[in-house]
Amino acid sequence: MQLYNSWKEAPQVPKDWKPADPPGGLVKVPVRNRQLLAALRHVLPGKWVKMYRYGKDGTEVHYFEHSSGKVFNVKHKVK
Repeated sequence: MQLYNSWKEAPQVPKDWKPADPPGGLVKVPVRNRQLLAALRHVLPGKWVKMYRYGKDGTEVHYFEHSSGKVFNVKHKVK
């Protein structure tokens, strides 16, 4: 797993993938699992949130986002 400057940079996300328009296209959730949060802070200290972006094509992109804007563990999910 790698740290990226943006979810758009991650090779897991198809280049032609388009997110749905907010507010329904983006969900931000606090990381409540303490062990997971500690692991994320080992990668980059600071505040992390779990992000869900829903696509116009019905697929989803999930990742963890740092307060700096960097992202980690990007996944593209097909329903």
